[in-house]
Amino acid sequence: MTIRIGIIGCGNISKSHVRGYTANGARVVAVTDVNAEAARARAEELDAARVFDGYKALIESGEVDAVSICSPPVAHEEAAVCALAHGIHVLCEKPLAHTVESGRRMVAAAAGSGALLMTAFRHRFLPAIQTLRSLLSGGCVGKPVFFFNTFCGPGFGMKDRWFSKKAIAGGGTLMDTSSHSVDMFRFLFGEVKAQQAVLCRHQPEIDVEDASVLSLQAQDGTIGTLRASWVAGDGVAMVEIIGQAGRLVYDYGQADTIRAKTRGAGEWESVPVDKRRGFEEEIAHFLGAIRGEHALSCTGQDGLRALEIVQACYEPHAV
Repeated sequence: MTIRIGIIGCGNISKSHVRGYTANGARVVAVTDVNAEAARARAEELDAARVFDGYKALIESGEVDAVSICSPPVAHEEAAVCALAHGIHVLCEKPLAHTVESGRRMVAAAAGSGALLMTAFRHRFLPAIQTLRSLLSGGCVGKPVFFFNTFCGPGFGMKDRWFSKKAIAGGGTLMDTSSHSVDMFRFLFGEVKAQQAVLCRHQPEIDVEDASVLSLQAQDGTIGTLRASWVAGDGVAMVEIIGQAGRLVYDYGQADTIRAKTRGAGEWESVPVDKRRGFEEEIAHFLGAIRGEHALSCTGQDGLRALEIVQACYEPHAV
């Protein structure tokens, strides 16, 4: 069964979706973007992909079985609800939507449809993160105490992109970057029972935060500290877990190794992991769920929950 795919939104992230589908034997047959030139450019990279004038035309064409929504967050709801109403499966880029209310309407549309809604949280599909989860389940570090995650770098050009416009993105670094981090925390430690954030805006010409620290607590007591920034002078992407019996460190820059150290040990051990980016695995999971091979492990509800946690931190009295 060859699954026919449509791409809604032909910006940079859509390239990774296209590669993921191609690697997994699906056919990208249709594309659309509000920027017609971007849509044509993406279609030229594909074999016989048709360019549609808008998401409604693409969805109503009858030519696709599933879509990837790669447009800015403010545009997610309309396209997703339309696709789901037509029985077309949806893989939606994070964050699920620009507001909690919008995300809830998307999840409700999926519940009333026979089609699937998956949030594109690729980090939970990374071999390294999957391995960290296995190590935690195996008691490698005992009861988890702390989770530290940093995603930051010199993304100063954000001020010229939609990511830094609240009306389009719904927020700044919390929405753009930390939504991934929140999902990773929930994937590793379970549901969040408390959240709080400290935000800073270094660039006066934008209307969202460009640096943030988000603190979480899981139901099991694990405390997480998630740091994100577009204005850091050096790029950092890392995960660290400290438990009562040891410590795990994964540096994305050294993507083929997790470092592990147990309490009382003098030396670090290296745990090899496959050096992959998670897109192919994420899309393989989506396609497998469409074929009925398994249930979705990352749903629209996961996207909504991350959105609720992040948006709560923008409230003055978030807990």
